[in-house]
Amino acid sequence: MCGRPAAVIVAFMSSAAHRLRLGALRAATLSDDGEVVPLPWLVAGTLSWPAAHAHRVLHAWRAWLEDADQPVASSARLRRPPRGAATVAVEVALPGGPAGTAHRLAPLRALAPEADTVAIAGPELLRAALTAVPAGYAPFRAHLRLADLTPEGVDAFLAAAGPGARTELLSAELHHLDGTFALAAVAAAGDAEEAERVRIALAQLERRLAPWAA
Repeated sequence: MCGRPAAVIVAFMSSAAHRLRLGALRAATLSDDGEVVPLPWLVAGTLSWPAAHAHRVLHAWRAWLEDADQPVASSARLRRPPRGAATVAVEVALPGGPAGTAHRLAPLRALAPEADTVAIAGPELLRAALTAVPAGYAPFRAHLRLADLTPEGVDAFLAAAGPGARTELLSAELHHLDGTFALAAVAAAGDAEEAERVRIALAQLERRLAPWAA
């Protein structure tokens, strides 16, 4: 049984969270009769920067995906933890070993990330880093499937969730898998007044991205 040359990334989406979980990704190829055959290599991990770099990182990430000539699963995430500095991060999962994927990662690494954990994937590396909601706070989430993500869509995302935005969101993420995009966001509220502000922030984010919705 001869595998087709092009590898694919097989993923399972969480219906509860509606977000891409790198922990559920596996690399595989398809046999001539359509059987999924696991591949021994999957390179995955996270590159991160201070949130002030969000504009250049997200636009470079979108262009990188547009230029990709092989399968890639990836997400870009803006995080505003209750404590600590805000960050922008890009998660990637690529079929193939380190030598074969280094050139594909070069455009992202050229952005000089402060942290880079991309390596051969193991269970501990692929464990999804979910955004934690502080104890005693109620979680609020939003998700939206996107038909496309243009440079204007990136700008709209940044206007609602970027470092210059006044927002209640803990995290806002753009996910890419097999040529499709999705938006996911998480927020938290400790009382009714905060809950109303959170709902407004999530609705604003969805409204900004609505022109690109599937």
